[in-house]
Amino acid sequence: MPNYLPVVIANEFLKRHSGTSIPAQMQLQKLVYIAHGWNLAINAQPLVSESPEAWDNGPVFRSLWDHIRDWGFGAKTKLLEEPFDGKVASASLSKDEMDVIDHVWKKYGQYNGLQLSRMTHEPNTPWTATYFARGRNQSIPNDETKKHYIQLAMAGRDRA
Repeated sequence: MPNYLPVVIANEFLKRHSGTSIPAQMQLQKLVYIAHGWNLAINAQPLVSESPEAWDNGPVFRSLWDHIRDWGFGAKTKLLEEPFDGKVASASLSKDEMDVIDHVWKKYGQYNGLQLSRMTHEPNTPWTATYFARGRNQSIPNDETKKHYIQLAMAGRDRA
């Protein structure tokens, strides 16, 4: 499975968003991170080609943050577009990857950015381990993220 740019995965969530307003950057960042984590746990592959960083408000993909800050959203599409040719950032995701994105949207899509940020700040999360052990804005390792989401999956099974 290939790894995708964070803007591509963000667009998958934007396509599922039915509101009239564009979701806040914080919400998109956390949804992309959560999808990345679940893909690591379920499909054993990174979903995103870039490592998330442990920023003050949770995991952030710097290129996604920069893209939204510098270019915003497409005026007509409300999606993230390539800055110079105006094409929507997209890729052909596999069925397994799309299933993960659908799962994340159904489970987490109703939460706003602050609520999702709080989830990533809970004790024993990859963000907490990175932020407090290695420092602010450091890369969150995929192996820690994968382990965390496998633990979430196992905890869910135990409650079922």
